Amino acid sequence: MPDINPGRQLKQRIPDVVKVREFLEITRDFRDPKEAIREAISNALDWGASNVWIEVWEDKTRPDEEIIIRIRDDGVGLTEARLEAFFNLGDSTGHELDHYGNKVTDKIGEKGHGTKIFYNSRQIEVESQSDEGFAVAIMDSPLEHLLKGAMPPYGGDFDRSQKGDTYTTITIRGYDNNHKRDFDQAVLRDYVLWFTKFGSVESQFDVEKNAGKEVHLRALGQTGYEDICFGHIFAPDNSDIKKLREEYPGRWPKHFVKRWVFQGVNVKNNPGVTLDFVLYLEGDEAKRQYNPMIRGRGRPASYGTYKVEERYGLYACVDYIPVARVNEWISLGQIEWTKYHAFVNCQRFRLTANRGDITNTPRPLLEAIGATVRELYEEEIRKSPEFTEYDEEAELEEQYRDANQEREDFKRRQKLVLQKKVAELAGRQLVEPRQESGVVALFHTVSALRPELFPFRMIDFDTKRGYDAIAASDTVKDLSKSSMSFVEFKHKLAARFNHSFSHLTAVICWECGLNDGAEVTDLENKRRQLHVSSPTEPGQYTKYMLVSPTERHNIEVFVLKEYLGERLGLVFGPRKGS
Repeated sequence: MPDINPGRQLKQRIPDVVKVREFLEITRDFRDPKEAIREAISNALDWGASNVWIEVWEDKTRPDEEIIIRIRDDGVGLTEARLEAFFNLGDSTGHELDHYGNKVTDKIGEKGHGTKIFYNSRQIEVESQSDEGFAVAIMDSPLEHLLKGAMPPYGGDFDRSQKGDTYTTITIRGYDNNHKRDFDQAVLRDYVLWFTKFGSVESQFDVEKNAGKEVHLRALGQTGYEDICFGHIFAPDNSDIKKLREEYPGRWPKHFVKRWVFQGVNVKNNPGVTLDFVLYLEGDEAKRQYNPMIRGRGRPASYGTYKVEERYGLYACVDYIPVARVNEWISLGQIEWTKYHAFVNCQRFRLTANRGDITNTPRPLLEAIGATVRELYEEEIRKSPEFTEYDEEAELEEQYRDANQEREDFKRRQKLVLQKKVAELAGRQLVEPRQESGVVALFHTVSALRPELFPFRMIDFDTKRGYDAIAASDTVKDLSKSSMSFVEFKHKLAARFNHSFSHLTAVICWECGLNDGAEVTDLENKRRQLHVSSPTEPGQYTKYMLVSPTERHNIEVFVLKEYLGERLGLVFGPRKGS
């Protein structure tokens, strides 16, 4: 290729933006529908609100029973410029920088992207009173316009003669194709207290600017407003082991609570960059006292509930709002990370456009922040007298409990063994599994006896963390990265899947707790639909597939209870003589 002639005159050109595509991309970039509530709360607090009323209901006068979300706040209201910025992209009137590029306000909004999540709807209505006048605007069919390649227009007016108490009301109709389960009262309350500004951990660092502010929530399933006070909830300190042992003999670690807090810590090798770090060591029962969304023992899971390990750990925060879990920053010791309720805030984290991740942060800075947190944990927490005492006493308690528990478990399992159903295959007895580990054992036995039964071979198992297994195709002779995929084991397939669908080729479970057409949501809130197809010819079997409208690969679910019966004729029944 010839060099460009250095004397050649080049025309100056300015890159352009295809506005419709960019609006559509930003509108669909938000992963969780509840992020609309997060953005509305952030905007309200940025502009002086002390109260935010959030109401969600269904319009029963429409055949689709359209979902309507209304957010009202008592802030300073919208000026004419802020009304225009509300609908514009990348236009944030609160984003002010000094001549060094540093933010000069503590406002959350800075990208001008947040309100674009509202475009995922049939209609947006805005009404607001500020000291400058009264603003009103309506945008019809924003998502429909964008999908058709057109910018959605809106009608607006600003009356400078009208005066009154300041407020802003935003009404969103037909949001997120009228999917409603994310707007259940309990689900939305939990989200507000974990992932919005009202879930801020700032009070742990003596920041009291927002103390006393409230969200008044009336979502689906709620008749009256529920008042939610500002700030993330932690368990109160309860670290007197002697007193706990007397009150909860044999169970005191489950009620133990101790806090460590560090403020304004300099980040290693990054002058001028600081972080705040708080870690609560909370037993599971202490968590349950304030968090009703932790899944109850022995009860079926409902949408929005979660296990402790699915929610707790260490979170990275910006503006003291939890953004993403970073459990890998803390090395595991004698206690599991599930007992941690911890947050690290750094204003130098760079967020993605949807504020859902910190991966835009330069890697050297991320690594330095992680190293700083790890050093605080190892040197200031694990070596502290309080942690050492807890660790030693909890280990002794566990050993004592285990000895007694083993005796009780032996009696219990003797009874269960006689109740289990079994089947015979090639002279080997197969046992009906009661839990996930039993499914793994059953799979191992069957695949060893009949290796051709499954279209992959297992090459690695690790059931402690992440996906359970890595598999490769039977026809693959090498073990290149492209030939590997994940396989996950479950006792029963449920609507909430605690892993990502990425790189997952199959799920192996004992039974399926879902009907054909049910929706399954993964850890990243990506959704797939369960398709169940019955066999049409001899030798076929009932196929369960998790199907995505956008991803290339589908995920097969092997329901062993049916699969083994249809492929091998196995029938599990009572043990002989039991």
